[in-house]
Formats: sequence, C-alpha cells, structure tokens
Amino acid sequence: KMDPRLSAQDVVRCDLCKDNVVQNYCDYCHVKLCKLCIGEHISDEYDKHKIVPFQQRKSTLIFPICKKHSKETCKLQCMSCNYSICAKCSILKEHKDHNVVDLEDSYNSKKENIKKDTEEIENVISPTYEEIRKALESQIASLDGEYEKITTIMSKQGEEWHKEIDKTIEQMKNEINDIKESHRDILIKHLKEIKQIESMIKENLSTLKDLQRESNVVYTIIEYRSRNNEFGKLPPKIHVTAPTFCPRPVDRIKAKTLIGSIKPLASATIENGYTMKKQRRSSRELLDTPVVINKFNTGYNNLRNVSFYSEQ
Repeated sequence: KMDPRLSAQDVVRCDLCKDNVVQNYCDYCHVKLCKLCIGEHISDEYDKHKIVPFQQRKSTLIFPICKKHSKETCKLQCMSCNYSICAKCSILKEHKDHNVVDLEDSYNSKKENIKKDTEEIENVISPTYEEIRKALESQIASLDGEYEKITTIMSKQGEEWHKEIDKTIEQMKNEINDIKESHRDILIKHLKEIKQIESMIKENLSTLKDLQRESNVVYTIIEYRSRNNEFGKLPPKIHVTAPTFCPRPVDRIKAKTLIGSIKPLASATIENGYTMKKQRRSSRELLDTPVVINKFNTGYNNLRNVSFYSEQ
C-alpha cells in the first residue's frame, strides 16, 4: 500500500501493523503509527502518550535508558566517569563529589557547535578549497600555451642553424616535453590531493547537515567530533616554475653547446602558501561555552551548582 505522494524507497511503515503508511508518531514512546493503530497504542495509559504528526516527531529528545535502573532515562552525564546516568544514579556513593552535567545542555551545546562547523565549512573552508582547485586547473590548462611559446623560440633559433642543428633542436624539444610532463605531473598530483580533501569536506558537510536536520538521538550528537580544525589547516602550496630557453649566437662548430640551454624545472613546496578566503573562528571561539548544572543529593531535594565546560 503505497502513499502516492511518496516514492517506493521513501515509504515509512507503521511500527505496529507493519503495513500501513505512517501518519503519526508517539513522542513519548518513539513509535511510528498509522491512523488505525493510534487507538491500540494509547489504550494502556492514555495520559502518558503524546501523539503528533509524523513530520513533527522531533519535538522530544530520545534519552538513553539507564543500565542500572531500567525504568529510568539518563538525563545526566557523569563527567568523571564519562557515561550517562539517571537521577537515581547521581546519589549513589560511586558518583559522590563527581561533576554531573545536564545531558540536554551538552546535547544543545553540541548542536550549536555542529551549526557553527557547518557554517564555517560552507562559508570559509569549502570556498577556499574551491578557489585553490580552480587555480590549479587553470595552471594545468595553460601549460601547453606556455610551453608552446618556449618551443617556438627554440624553433626560430633552429631555423638559423639550418639542417646542421635540426637533430639537436629535436632533442631539446623532447627534453622540454619531458619537463612539461613532469610539471604537469606535479600539478596534477597536487590537484588530486586538493580534490581528495574537498571530497572529505563535502562528505563531512553532508553528515553535519544530516545531524542538524534529522538526528534527535542524543548519543549521535554527543559522539560528534569536529573536523574543522583538520580541514582548516591548509595544505602546503606547490609552486612550480616553468623553464626558460636562453638562446645563444649561432656557432656551427659549437652548435650543441652554444645554441642555448634549458633551465631545469623548479618545484617548491611553500608552507602557508594558501590563505583562507575569510578569517576562521579563533580557537577560543571553537570551545564550548561553560554551563552550570545541578548535582542531585540524597532525596533529590538538595541541589548544588557545579560549573564545568562541556568540552575541555
């Protein structure tokens, strides 16, 4: 039974009947429902369920279930032990004097970092790599024209030497062509490196957008690690200097040595040769902002404030 508004691969089925197309969602139980199955789903405890249209299903965060207290959800995280705990766990002896963070605060902080990382990749990092790639492609496209100028000068010089130096001229042309290929190989290799980084950036950007648009699973967001510093460190710039032909006065006796010489191909790796199109955020700005959370004491009534950074 296919919803005519959806393609085959996009059809989402009801979790209860496994047949009908989903139209609603229980934000309390995190269950997909068709209209016919709503009554059955809410029949046990009507008041606790929250039925919303399927498109609005992300209004409630999905917290993990506590491993020690199966009926409790983990809405706190012990920074000292580095795992999520429920309110009951927070009063246990093993977590005494530990820093306990509000899991939703950490989630929101991570979501904000994802948003900032996405904006930085879209507005700064990706445009910079695009500019670098286009410049390299332009260099490679202009190689033939640049090297043709050199061979033209050599040809005119060769005409003055007539048949006696035709062989020498031909040998030098071959040498130039070999250098050109080395020049091209250097630039193509660098272009491939830039394209590979661009590909990783686009893949990472796609993941970030998916996390912003769809993920309401706390641990998916909590486990996110920014790669912007990695991408923001630009690779060394490869600068290749084309050779030049230096003609000499015609001397038939010393044709090979006096006709001219070719300066070898020069290739240098320039650290910090590339610059970002725009200024990136500073390292201080990339850190999560400090937040204040409550640590539960016995009886859940006495609360004390604990300051922490969600990322150190």
